Amino acid sequence: MITDRWFISAIDHRISTALIFFLLLLLIGNKKKRSLFPLRASLSLLALCLVSWVLRTVTDTYLTGIVWQGVGYSVHLLVMSLMYMVAYGLCYHATTVELVYVDLLAQTIYKLAWNTFKVFASAASLLLRQPLWSSYSIMGSLVSYLTYALVCFLCCALHHRIIKKLPDESNLTPMITSFAAFLFCQIVLEFCGRVFTADASALFLYYLCSLLYSTITYVVLLVISQLAYYRRNSEDMQNFIQNKMQYYQMSRDGITSLQIKCHDLKHQIAAIRTKTEKENFDKYLDRLEDSIIEYGTVVECGNETINVVLTEKNILCSTCGVKFSYILDGSLFDFMTEMEIYSLFGNALDNALESCSKVTVPEKRVISLKAAARGDLVVLHVENCFEEPFKMVNGLPQTTKKGSGHGFGLRSIQNIAEKYDGVVSVQTDGDLFKLTVLMRPARD
Repeated sequence: MITDRWFISAIDHRISTALIFFLLLLLIGNKKKRSLFPLRASLSLLALCLVSWVLRTVTDTYLTGIVWQGVGYSVHLLVMSLMYMVAYGLCYHATTVELVYVDLLAQTIYKLAWNTFKVFASAASLLLRQPLWSSYSIMGSLVSYLTYALVCFLCCALHHRIIKKLPDESNLTPMITSFAAFLFCQIVLEFCGRVFTADASALFLYYLCSLLYSTITYVVLLVISQLAYYRRNSEDMQNFIQNKMQYYQMSRDGITSLQIKCHDLKHQIAAIRTKTEKENFDKYLDRLEDSIIEYGTVVECGNETINVVLTEKNILCSTCGVKFSYILDGSLFDFMTEMEIYSLFGNALDNALESCSKVTVPEKRVISLKAAARGDLVVLHVENCFEEPFKMVNGLPQTTKKGSGHGFGLRSIQNIAEKYDGVVSVQTDGDLFKLTVLMRPARD
């Protein structure tokens, strides 16, 4: 006969950890769900429950002695942590650093929820001199799950509110080191809780210390994410400075080109004055007019910062034999800072020019830039031809440049779009590359 005691001891106690981790899988998960997500999530739940039940059954049934049971519960926590990482990778698109980070976050929130309930139950038992409920009580089980769910929801909500971006691949080594250290400490705490807590007072102190440790770990994780965010802001600034240096270099090259043309123009004027070259007068005037048109074009779009960027890129495109066309109202981007405009337009056009300049057919060396308002969104669209193949990584094309500093341009554009509740879309249509940036300007 199935009794409450049997169900709680044989089922509930052995899969509760799996249920908490599955709840955290749904709460912490990013927005990049894999295809067939419901099926993947269901398989993850079954796998978590099955592994948890087997490990706890082996520990409760076959491991005798306090020390061996302490080892068994420590191994259970370790395996469930690794299972969570596998389940997260199965359900969501995630980088290695993100997998490590969310696994450590899930561990920490799990122990926060677990220890919160245990501190509450232990404190009540000490004050009342008797347990609020038996170890196999349905009421105790319901209260525990309510506590677990509440703590998980609160911790995840706070994390999503504070942290807008998770650590990226540049944080791989420190993230793995932190993961190993925190996991080791958590396993040691799990072992100590099973071995060195003989009486109720010691058990209460253990749960209290473990709760304090889990809280500190949670705060440290928030700090790690914030430091990563500040580091990315620093990279944005460095990228901005690099773009400015490129603009200065481009301006210098333009001036040098003008000096060369002026030098040639002196000889042309001298030739015009000779009688033998009178018939070529119109031809020289045409060349002179072409030079003036080529280097005398100044973009006027309604935003001074965009004017500077597009003028400089226009000159550079002309120098590289690339036809550049643009249709936009610069006032649409008045909600952005000067640095963000330089980074957005500069990176988008630099990437397009780099790709377009490698096209072997001169007629296909074309860059088109358009911007418009669609409802409450501002849309920037850049198109260019390309020839060299590339592969997509996390929704963005993988850079062909060498060095750790490259490939930041599109990530910088993505960060700007996300700041304004927008998205970046990259598509290819034959030999045409299309970059679309959607942003929602902040309303006063």
